[in-house]
Order: sequence, then structure tokens, then C-alpha cells
Amino acid sequence: MWKKVLVFLVFCGFVALSAETLPHNLTPEEREYLRSNHSSYLESKYSASRTRARAPEGITYAPAEFDPAAAMIIAWEGYSTLQKQFVKFVAETDKVLVACDGTSTINSAKSTLTGYGVNMANVEFLSTPLDSVWIRDYGPWWTYTQSGNREVIDLDYNRPRPNDDKFPENFAKARNLTNHKCGLILAGGNLILDGHGVAIMTTIVFDASEGGDPDLSVAELEKYMKDYFGVKKVILLKPMNNDGTGHVDMYCKLLTEDTFIVGEYKDAQSGATGNYQILNENAAKLAGETNGLGKPFKVVRIPMPTGSSSWSYTTYSYTNSLIFNKKVLVPVYGFDDEEQALSIYREILPGYDVMGFDCNSIITANGAIHCITKLEMKDPLDLKHDAVDRTRAGEETEIRFAVDSVRGINPEGTRIYWSQQRTGPFHQVAVKNENGVFSGLIPPQAAGTVYYYLETENVEGMYETLPEQAPEQDVFT
Repeated sequence: MWKKVLVFLVFCGFVALSAETLPHNLTPEEREYLRSNHSSYLESKYSASRTRARAPEGITYAPAEFDPAAAMIIAWEGYSTLQKQFVKFVAETDKVLVACDGTSTINSAKSTLTGYGVNMANVEFLSTPLDSVWIRDYGPWWTYTQSGNREVIDLDYNRPRPNDDKFPENFAKARNLTNHKCGLILAGGNLILDGHGVAIMTTIVFDASEGGDPDLSVAELEKYMKDYFGVKKVILLKPMNNDGTGHVDMYCKLLTEDTFIVGEYKDAQSGATGNYQILNENAAKLAGETNGLGKPFKVVRIPMPTGSSSWSYTTYSYTNSLIFNKKVLVPVYGFDDEEQALSIYREILPGYDVMGFDCNSIITANGAIHCITKLEMKDPLDLKHDAVDRTRAGEETEIRFAVDSVRGINPEGTRIYWSQQRTGPFHQVAVKNENGVFSGLIPPQAAGTVYYYLETENVEGMYETLPEQAPEQDVFT
């Protein structure tokens, strides 16, 4: 069970909470607050977000979890024994951002991680107010724009936990990123994106008893997803019974752009009443759907472990995992079907480092690894170049630069432009590509200054210039 200290103050429709480890589900006190004050709760959520809502412009797509990521994000608000294990695993090769509620928490986290032998060169800390560890549900989402930017989508958290709800805004500010308040109440654990315009979630999004908005229509939900994520199709699945949250990540995960794993109970007597049939129906529905590229989804069934008969408080899950670049973090519990579950991941994701982590300490709070992790997605299009110190009169000048794109470069859209005047006209130079390193030659010039800038485009139609505002505002000299 969780240890908690709760202080309730109702103000402006919110419940202020102070807790050592709040559960993933709503506490009894939170449920009573929502039951008695749901209208004011919704008003508080919407007044803080919809008045500031501004959809991103020129959305290309919202990335999937299996797309390239820059860092794993966690909140140091509990379960440190589990967290330090997977932070060590991830930080061997990749970056980790640890969000902490104040300096003393940062110092404690640093001490714990350092003492456990974590590669601290890959660990960064962010001081920000927090209420709970469940960063999957309140953390930032992402969209990529045509101008080559990554921007934060800030969903409303379906819990009366105001510090958590403000985390995406604080994170975006720390990263100097544009943050888009959305005005849609949707927990992150209840959203799967395929990276090509399809979103999957359960109907718990409409459930007032879980902090949702029962007056939200399907059409309104679809418009939010289109305006903020570029989603073309929303697939609604049934939530499981008695899993504490009703979130899709408790029984379902998209491992590649077209392959799902969906939990399966061995018989109707396993799991909470009705869940055997619910998961079979959800699996069948997904098998009849297509992804954003028009390809049929493949559905692979994975065991739902049945190690406890106390289904009123515990639903074990192997799908509540995290894919972070080439690493996969899977919750395990010591059950007989554990190796079977891990082998399913390895078969679908060959070449990935699949590791199981004992989640017995956290699953009784209705969550596992996916629920306490979030990703900072990679910059979709990145130009790197060291400006040329000087040109030599009468000689060609070689310009070299690297381009990194999460979805491939359009070579014809990668160019060098030069001019003898800061404001142009600019002339294009032929560019060679050698394994992502591009180069071109500016023709011999007489004495004087040469001005130039770089431009690239990827296969998704995103473009980027370097300097960023060239040629309108700045160029290299």
C-alpha cells in the first residue's frame, strides 16, 4: 500500500494536495471531491487552459513512442528503488531528466543515483513543483511542425493535482520550447499515437468519475486531436474493469508503426470480471483497423499475469512498458509467464535491448514503468555547422555541415546559398552528401565578404535553415 499525507483545501475549484506517494488512481478523498464538485473542477481546468489555448501551426505529425527520443523524463516522487534501476539501465547510453520538487529532493536523488553507480554524465535535474510520480499522465506531449520545430502539447491532467498539471508548461519554459495549452482533459497513459495520424485511447476519457468530461462529444475529441496532434483517426477501445485507471497502456502497446501487443487472459475466470471478453473484443477491433499509412494493424497477444485474486486493487500488466530508442523496459513480477512475455518483445523488436524490472513495489498502486516515465522527443530536423572563419580571394570555399532527421533527408531540398550582399540575391551551390555530411563549394571571389546560409528538408516536408531566420534576419559571413 502507499504511504500518504493529504491536506485538502478547496479553492478556485482545485484540491491542493501534499503527498509522499499518491496512488495512480484517484484517492477516496479525490473521488469524493470530484463527485461533489465536478462542475467547478471542470470550470477550473478549462478556465486555466482553454482561455490560453492556441493550436500549433503547420503540424506535420505527432511522434510515436518508438520514434527517436532525446531523453527519458521521470519525477522523483516515490519508488526510488525501482527508478534507480531503470535510470542506470537507460543512462548507460541515453539521457535522463529527473524532475524534482526542490533542491533537497535533487540532492537526495543525486546521492541515490550516484551511490547506485549511475552514469551521472547522462543525468540532468529539473527543479519544479510536483504532486506525484505519475508523469506519464501529466507530462508533455509533442508535435512536429513544417518549420522543423518540436513543440509541446499540454493536455489537462484528469486529477485535481495542480502542480502536476502545470509540469508541461514548466518543462517547456526550462527547455525554451513553445507550449500549447490544449483544453482537453486526457491522461497520457490513455493515449497511443502511431506517428502517422492515428490515436488510440479508451472511452474512460468521457468518464466523470475518473476526472473526464462526460459532455465532451466524439466529434469534439477528434477535433482536439486533429488540431493539436495532426490526428486523422481516433480509435476508441473499452477500458478494463477494476484496473484502477481504465487506461489503454494497462493492456495494450504499439511496438512498431503497425504491430500491437494486446493482453490476453487465459480464461474468463482470470482477471477482473469481464476483462477476458473486453480484451478479446479490443484485440479484434484493432486487428480490423489500419494505421495512418493505410497498413492493417497486426495484433500479437501477450499474457496478462494472474498472480493475485484481489482484483479490486491489483491488475498486473506486461504492456505497461517503455520503448526508449533501442531500449525496452518491461515490468515483471516473478510469474511463470514472464519469459514468454519478454520473448514476445524480443521477437517483434529484434536488435532492441529488452530488460525486465521487478514492479511488485508499484503495481499495487495501479501502475508500472510506463506510468512513471515520459519521453522528450528528439528535435525532428537538426542542422550542425561550424561557420567558416574566412574566405581566400580567388579560391573556392568549402562549406561542410551535418543534417540529422528523425525520418530521412530529401537530398534535393538540402542546399547552400551565397551572396556578395547580406540581403542577396543569393545563388545556389551544388551539394554532395556523404553519410549525412553535406558539402559544397562557394565559387572563387574577389576580395570582400561572402554571405551564406544553409537549408535542408526532410521526407515529411519539414524544412530548416541555419541560421534559423535566414535569409530574412541573419546569415553567415
